[in-house]
Amino acid sequence: MLASSNFFRERYIYKLYARSKEKMNKVGISVSVVIGTILSGIAIGMNFSVLDVQSQEENIQSQENLSKLVIAVVPQGDVSKFEAQQQSLEEYFSSKVGTDMELFYPIDDTTTLASLRSGSTHIAFMSSRPALLAHEQNDGKVLAFMADLRPFNTTEGEEILATSYMSQYWTLKDRTDINSLQDMSDRSVAFSGPLSTGGYLFPVAELVKLGLIPSGDDPKEFFSDILFSGGYQQSLVALLNGEVDVAAGDDWAVFTFLTPDEQSRIKVIGSFGPVPTHSAVYRTDLVSPELIGAFEQAMIDLKKERPELLDSALFGATEYVPIDHDEHLRSLENALNITKIPYL
Repeated sequence: MLASSNFFRERYIYKLYARSKEKMNKVGISVSVVIGTILSGIAIGMNFSVLDVQSQEENIQSQENLSKLVIAVVPQGDVSKFEAQQQSLEEYFSSKVGTDMELFYPIDDTTTLASLRSGSTHIAFMSSRPALLAHEQNDGKVLAFMADLRPFNTTEGEEILATSYMSQYWTLKDRTDINSLQDMSDRSVAFSGPLSTGGYLFPVAELVKLGLIPSGDDPKEFFSDILFSGGYQQSLVALLNGEVDVAAGDDWAVFTFLTPDEQSRIKVIGSFGPVPTHSAVYRTDLVSPELIGAFEQAMIDLKKERPELLDSALFGATEYVPIDHDEHLRSLENALNITKIPYL
């Protein structure tokens, strides 16, 4: 087949040469150079075709050799209260998808990103900023395919379910000296972590928008001290314990992680967004379309079949819905462009 294909290509080249010879002579173009260029282009094209086929074959082989799906759920709060339901979630997914499952709670986003790069993790539930970073680090082979659906308060005060939310700065109600974002200057703050979307990136982007810090500047120049707590719950606890003056995170965190008495002590300084909700991502070269399709359906069915696992194992999610990778993360990319915060 290859020899036949080359034969027809050679005939085409000869005809092209015959038709163009007179024109090329008139303008002084070297025929040999043109023919050499055409042949080189065909050779390069054939090489790329072979490489593409080899890459596709390697992906298919990797997908066929996958005997177990490993799922990382990046912690947003105290992991101990969720680990008790870990086995139940594994059993649910195994029964629905038809393959063995292993679910684990990594230390942080950096650990999860490393495991996605190495291929030891196949699916991850994570904040949208590390989801975008995973896409970049793996040459586009990691895609967000589902997102967390959460209550979202519109500017008109209406509550709807959406794959976006508002990020907030908080302080304590008895702090009468902190009532605006400008008042946070030279105060200590708790952020979730340098890769957090709603707990760092968007709060910093809001300061840039207001002209409180220059684009590309370190927020340490604005705050007196920065604590990277490890999660929204930890940031709120640090605020309640008086370890910091202000904290930042998702608007739903206060009602998810704090008791009614603790909630009554919190004051919102400012809200901004919309921020893309947490994403479920997967390695497209390791997980087959059939397998990820079955997993996606299992996530959709989870709400009606085992809704308690959304709260007890997936950090209080309402449900997960299918999304388009680029559309979901567009506002995140805009925030990165505004702040010029580098990927870590």
